[in-house]
Amino acid sequence: MAGDPIYKGFGNAVSTRRKALGLTQAQLAGKVKMSRASIANIESGRQNVLLHHVYALAAALEFTKVGELLPPPPPPQKSTGEELRMTVSNQALSLSEHAEAQVTDLISSALAPRRGLKAGS
Repeated sequence: MAGDPIYKGFGNAVSTRRKALGLTQAQLAGKVKMSRASIANIESGRQNVLLHHVYALAAALEFTKVGELLPPPPPPQKSTGEELRMTVSNQALSLSEHAEAQVTDLISSALAPRRGLKAGS
């Protein structure tokens, strides 16, 4: 999606090459049959780019291979290795080990979609 580091990297490559070739955004837009605003949005990483536009941009920017226009893939996100740690403390409430395990599983399950993790992993 737009704003993603991949789109920002792609936009930076388009902008850098366009400037190196001495083209304005309007000139590049004319070559690829897009609006100047679309080129500006692509260069800033705010616009998703369709595959046929990638090919058109690569040709207009005189790349011999489309891959030369693509940014390197982002590094995989590393797990911090931190496990969910929970302290249940309330003088009026005392949980058994089994009950605490159930609460931990429930919290892990609820947080899993946000973290991209599976519960219990």
